[in-house]
Amino acid sequence: MSALFNQFSYLWIGLALVLALLAVLRWRRVRWWRTLAAAGALAVVFGVGWLALRPGENDISEIQTAEKTLANGRPTFLEFFSNYCMGCIAARPVVDALVDDIQDRFNIMRVDIHTELGRALRQRYGFSYSPEFVLFDAAGQEVWRSNRPPSADQITLAAP
Repeated sequence: MSALFNQFSYLWIGLALVLALLAVLRWRRVRWWRTLAAAGALAVVFGVGWLALRPGENDISEIQTAEKTLANGRPTFLEFFSNYCMGCIAARPVVDALVDDIQDRFNIMRVDIHTELGRALRQRYGFSYSPEFVLFDAAGQEVWRSNRPPSADQITLAAP
């Protein structure tokens, strides 16, 4: 159950806030049309926020591509994300900045866990909780894993 909440937390939190707003406005005896308009506006804000902030799509399309990438002699940064995960959405600016800093030294693989490729890689690499970040060294061996983006010291573990 916690994985379901985690992977879809943005949707759950948005729904809870819209329902809470409905309850508070009805408790305060605000007219129905105003209550519905306010709840609809909040839902639109969450929808636009999701469209603007969601992590996006996979960087790779096939598991064979992932295997070749890990074996090409460069360290690899792997991000597992869900487009509906609040933590993934919140981490996006930090991850984008990190990717900009390391893309000339690292392979970058960003994988949506809800795609066919994402499900296969989740099983292969023992995914646990989104977002999840994994660093592989140049030999393709996992050297670091966390639910927080790696620091400069942790990046050094993969690419000394």
